[in-house]
Amino acid sequence: MTRKRTLIALIAVLSLALSAVVIDIATGFITGDSRSAADAGGAPSGASSPPSAPAAGGVPETPADAPDIAVQPDEQARFIGSSNDGGFSVAVMVWKSKAIAYVSDGSAQEAWLSGTAGGDTLLLTGVDGAVLHASVTDGALTGTAAWGQFEIAFTLPAAQPPAGLYHASAVVDGSQVRIGLIVMPDSSQTGIEWVDGVPQAAPAWDLEGATVPYRGTELQVKAIRPADA
Repeated sequence: MTRKRTLIALIAVLSLALSAVVIDIATGFITGDSRSAADAGGAPSGASSPPSAPAAGGVPETPADAPDIAVQPDEQARFIGSSNDGGFSVAVMVWKSKAIAYVSDGSAQEAWLSGTAGGDTLLLTGVDGAVLHASVTDGALTGTAAWGQFEIAFTLPAAQPPAGLYHASAVVDGSQVRIGLIVMPDSSQTGIEWVDGVPQAAPAWDLEGATVPYRGTELQVKAIRPADA
């Protein structure tokens, strides 16, 4: 009888021990160094991690189909306007260490110039002896440009996008197409389209897309950058 009671007591103890083990497994504490996800500081299984913050100073990505008109991080200024006699449009883009200028009559005459930027004075040069000399006074760029038989004077106000200097180029049906395009502060446009060396007025750009039409196709428009010099 005593032996039977002892056996019953032993079975009861084992049952209690087994129940404790089952409970520990279910709650995640079967070993001393095991912790629940909440105690460990991790996200619960199946939960999404919070989005990481953008890097300090980061610039949001520009959609692939958007025109490239944003001010670049190293851009200092853009000066855009007409020559004093009204015969030419002039755009000057200035970055920390380089400047590029484009002068165009919108039909057949143009000049591209570039040089090193520094201080308030610019001295830019181009092919065939083209030269532009200008300085910043009261927030405007005043100077002269000369190329070939042309010489002009100008005073250009500082401008903000979408005013700027743009270009497009491609080979279409075997022809080399190149476009220089100035967008003025009032959003009007001027420039020259060259097809195999023959100039004509540049086609209109609606400023909403990233392309300009040419003979049933589309040429991608890009903002002038220092590497284009």
